[in-house]
Amino acid sequence: MNPQLIELMDKELLNQHVKELSAYERLTGEEEAERAVDYIVGNLQQHHISYNRYQFDGYFSDPIHGAVFVTAPMKLAIRAKARSFGANLPNGVKGNLLYDFFSEHSTGISGPVERYEKMKDKIIISWNYYEDYVKKIESAGAIGLIHIWPSKEKALHEETVGTIWGTPTMGTVDQLTKIPVVGINHEDGSKLLEWIKEEHSVEVVLKTEVRNSVKKTSLPVATIRGELEEYILVSGHYDSWHKGATDNATANSLMLEMARIFSTQKSKRSIKIAWWPGHSNGRYAGSAWYCDQFWEEINEKCVAHINIDFPGTKGNVQVVPRSTAMEKEELLTDIIRDYTKKEPSRSDYLPRGADQSFWGTNIPIHLMLKYEPIDQEKRYQTPGGNWWWHTEEDLVDKVDCDLLERDTGMHIDLVNHLVNVPILPINLLRFLAKSKEIIKDLDNHSDEAFDFTKIHQIFERVSIMAGELLEKEESDKTSYNKLLKSIGGKLNRLKFSYSSRYDYDNTYPFQPYPGLAKVKDVYRSNTTQEDFLFISTFFIRQRNRIVNEIKEVIMEIERYFD
Repeated sequence: MNPQLIELMDKELLNQHVKELSAYERLTGEEEAERAVDYIVGNLQQHHISYNRYQFDGYFSDPIHGAVFVTAPMKLAIRAKARSFGANLPNGVKGNLLYDFFSEHSTGISGPVERYEKMKDKIIISWNYYEDYVKKIESAGAIGLIHIWPSKEKALHEETVGTIWGTPTMGTVDQLTKIPVVGINHEDGSKLLEWIKEEHSVEVVLKTEVRNSVKKTSLPVATIRGELEEYILVSGHYDSWHKGATDNATANSLMLEMARIFSTQKSKRSIKIAWWPGHSNGRYAGSAWYCDQFWEEINEKCVAHINIDFPGTKGNVQVVPRSTAMEKEELLTDIIRDYTKKEPSRSDYLPRGADQSFWGTNIPIHLMLKYEPIDQEKRYQTPGGNWWWHTEEDLVDKVDCDLLERDTGMHIDLVNHLVNVPILPINLLRFLAKSKEIIKDLDNHSDEAFDFTKIHQIFERVSIMAGELLEKEESDKTSYNKLLKSIGGKLNRLKFSYSSRYDYDNTYPFQPYPGLAKVKDVYRSNTTQEDFLFISTFFIRQRNRIVNEIKEVIMEIERYFD
């Protein structure tokens, strides 16, 4: 902890920012979202902080209204919310409900052939709404989806079923969801399931109003220059569903306070602070646009990305470190211990939904803190464990000012360390050891036809080289950091994406080494002949990619030794 920096924190200013930003409904591309940006850049101007207010056109999906009407064997209207990027069907679609009982036990899409063969021309009711599932039932001929929220709060949550990361291209636009999707709460969903069980046939009309359009939006980025052009990127989305006090006005306020404090300090590395639009109704369109436009600069100069989402949330006293496991473990655990007076209960890998648009660039350190209630108070199945998440009730009364001060302090200490530490705090051996555990688990839980031998061998080779690198006495810190940035970024990319450096994976549920993870629990005995062939082909191409790119990492280390 750096007491001198922490003393500069202005708690009243933090709280003022939250109240001001939470006054706006910050749906990307709409007037109130732009007024929130006016407030952000006005504060940067007030403190003489250099910034750019970029503007761009993006493709956004705004859910306006959803409804479910039971028409037989009884008549009933059920509250529902349309899902962003679902189909727009204001006149509705009528059909019989089919319950996907496989979704009770798993959010995956695997299962016997009969799971999907009866879905044609049915409206599916399910506990699953993930994007891969929506596309799977769409391909099976389903004409709509009603998603039941798994925990028992009465609130209806906004959500999305967009499959494309960022703005679609001509090559991906056909992947947009083509069926209407709504969410209902647990109570109403259980009632429908009971009727299906009793009556066997329940007919409904499913209506959605979803506005898909191109809109212009702003993306403000503050720059605080250090001695080097090399920089840390700190980010958080400013757009929200409704007024979004904890998601994500608190983070926006934290970032403004961080900008104010660091603008008065000298540091070795520079800092960029970016407020993203399009997180909610654009599938990370803001961070993806920024990566597209500044790809070369990020690839060459950005050494860490820290994403911030719903800090200062009432009840969220626990802090969980999330990363790629490339950094030294103590980097996050020490800071969490200093501020919470306890050890983190676990560590997690970064999730898909944290504006992680930068896997194509060589950023070696990716970090994010998760805030959640203590285990005994976890009742709601939302990312932060709070019932008001993505609802109209996410207002300033859900903010804990003391926790926001704590969370701001943690990020100030984290950034201060990263901008001033001489050698990037990277632990290649830790990263590789955890990677080998993941690969071994995938190998042990897939058909023997998926041959992991070359992958095991290349990980052993690169681990030996990493050990030799660690033992080498380092005199030229600049060259060493440049090497760590390059190989750390490349290894992160293999672990967290499967596609081109210049493109993005889809938004489907994530597992580390996603290019290999598709074979987990896949066997000839539980997969059709066609699907097994398709998965095998994908696996072989991903195996070639991983083996070859790790060979390039090894050669890069060898050149450094020379």
